Amino acid sequence: MKPSPGFRSVLAAAALLALVAGCASAPSTQPTETLLTAAGFKTVPASTAAQLQHLPTLPQGQVTMVTQTGKNWFVYPDVPKNQIYVGTEKEYRAYLKLRGYANSPENSMQTSIQKQDAAMTKYDNATAGVIWESWPSFTGLQWGL
Repeated sequence: MKPSPGFRSVLAAAALLALVAGCASAPSTQPTETLLTAAGFKTVPASTAAQLQHLPTLPQGQVTMVTQTGKNWFVYPDVPKNQIYVGTEKEYRAYLKLRGYANSPENSMQTSIQKQDAAMTKYDNATAGVIWESWPSFTGLQWGL
């Protein structure tokens, strides 16, 4: 017996939905810089000697929370391009969502966030005396705060 055209359409739609759902839950393989930009992070070039010296001291390959002018910011260094990506908590959460953590099982997302928090705390403790004043005020990046 041959399936009806309506049945085939429903079957095709179900297969497509399953494919989309599978892709949505997989962690992204896009470059971190692309995801940060898509999440709304802004780039700040390292243009002074102090900034260029500070840039390589940041944890490479990870987003780190720093405090500047009394506010928390999330930064990601891009040493080859002599710049940092800067975002607020809103952009950081959007970045996590784009990475696919928002669609991961809860414990996987929580574990990832806990690891990131531990790395941020370790960095904060190690650089408690580092002054972010050599960088321009991140508030001036038009966040709409």
